[in-house]
Amino acid sequence: MKRRDFLKSSLGMAVASAISPSLLWADIIPKDKHVPLPLDKVAFDAGLFADNDPQTIIVFLSGGMSDVVGNMNHIPQIIQDDLSQRSYPDGLLTATPNGFWKEAGGEFLEQMLAAGNLNLFRTCYQTDPIQAHGINQKRYMHGNGVGYNSGIVATLMHVLHQNGVIPEGATLTNVAIDGGNVRLLQDFGTSTPLPGYLRPASFNRNFDNPYNYKTDDRGQVSLGDYSANERFNGANFDARLNALMQKHNHYDALSDVFNRRKEISDFIEQTRNLTLPVDYPDTIDGRKFETAMRILTNNTDTKVISITAGHSGWDDHSDAISLHQPRAYELFEAIHAAMQHADLVGRDNINIVLFGDFGRNMNLNSTMGWDHGNNQVVYWFGGRKLFNRLGIVGETELHVWMKKGRLYSRPASGSYQFVPYSIASTIYSLYGVTNPEVLTGGSPVIGAELSTPFVKTGVV
Repeated sequence: MKRRDFLKSSLGMAVASAISPSLLWADIIPKDKHVPLPLDKVAFDAGLFADNDPQTIIVFLSGGMSDVVGNMNHIPQIIQDDLSQRSYPDGLLTATPNGFWKEAGGEFLEQMLAAGNLNLFRTCYQTDPIQAHGINQKRYMHGNGVGYNSGIVATLMHVLHQNGVIPEGATLTNVAIDGGNVRLLQDFGTSTPLPGYLRPASFNRNFDNPYNYKTDDRGQVSLGDYSANERFNGANFDARLNALMQKHNHYDALSDVFNRRKEISDFIEQTRNLTLPVDYPDTIDGRKFETAMRILTNNTDTKVISITAGHSGWDDHSDAISLHQPRAYELFEAIHAAMQHADLVGRDNINIVLFGDFGRNMNLNSTMGWDHGNNQVVYWFGGRKLFNRLGIVGETELHVWMKKGRLYSRPASGSYQFVPYSIASTIYSLYGVTNPEVLTGGSPVIGAELSTPFVKTGVV
């Protein structure tokens, strides 16, 4: 990665905001439409945070993955009763024993389920009829529908900062791969910005070192595309950078980046070439999860990594089967490697959660696509230290509305269900928040009311 590209985007929103007050992190004082986070109402258990020692990868599936990927149980009825506007093609959708789409990575899901590395929830159901991408992505990545305009990751960082459990010397506490997802990282929740060490640092999927610069055979720095009237040796170049930063920067995000550049650079160089106990697939998602796991397994300071999965969004209103299948296969193949990696190095605190703006209905429309639906499947991988083993949770029924027009998966009568805001509550609870519903508009932790709760700490 070129230094110029890195400064423009790769150290994420922290660098950008420090350079320009008009960008994300500089505009941090809530405007009239921004409702401040109720941090004064948050109950926090520092002992629980220390005992859990959680590390979470959050993957938001923009556009919404089809329920069919994780729940093929209604496909036989649809085919038998000829319910779909366009018929499901033969041979492209095979169900695994637990109803996963085999050709779309279902065998990886089966293996992780058998190994105790998957809890899958089939009834994440939003009764709100609004199904526009923008509003749902904002609400679900902010973790609430009541107007707290701070993303889940930023909110969590504020809670940890308020309770003093992350030391100022911590490095790469909050990481995004390929920029992560902006809405998860947005910070409009308080009048005081997060300190630099809690703001997001972003790396590309190849884990390139953005601090590298080349020197010639005389030890002088090559500035590549940048023109200069004089040449510097490495030490002098570093000194000039420091002076420039101190002169022009009054935001601590960029200061923090520069002050720790050698520490971070050394970590990257030491970590990016380590031999791993598993081979990750050489795919876009494979490289993203390999980079994420290299960081998590070698830096205990890293608490959250956000990833945008897939080559693009999941909003497949046409040719859905042919588009969803390879994308889902690649994603679950990469996560399967990550779970093997975590097991082989004994990291039962690492967990990965996948969710999106909504699911998709099961009718194939006139262009062989899946339109929006209110139900979605939520996947939570790993974290044996943190979660009880529930396996597959939630029973669905096929709702037929406007035959050959709308076919929805929805929670069956009496089945356990939850709204997407409970995903945020569950994440907060792992990190020591004992009343996370105050941050999510009243939505409790997933599965707290089940006879065997999802979170082992039993937070309700």
